Amino acid sequence: MGIPIWTRAVADPAFRDALIDDPLRALADAGDVNASPEQVAQLEEMDPEDHLATVLGVVREVHMRGGEARFGSIGPDGRLGGPPGES
Repeated sequence: MGIPIWTRAVADPAFRDALIDDPLRALADAGDVNASPEQVAQLEEMDPEDHLATVLGVVREVHMRGGEARFGSIGPDGRLGGPPGES
């Protein structure tokens, strides 16, 4: 069993960059990455700008959830608890 595609994209910057540049080649070259047929089809249908937005969006979401799990809510401006007065 391999590593889920989004786990690898978050943990491995080189794979992340390759996934943005050419998803099918990145998956073929990685060898140990699991992606469902639906994920592959979705990536295949996207244009390069969508690859960038999707991959970086997943990475950003994972990091935000990790930060919130460790430190509590994080406001849209990146401050713990949000801007002053919004706690």
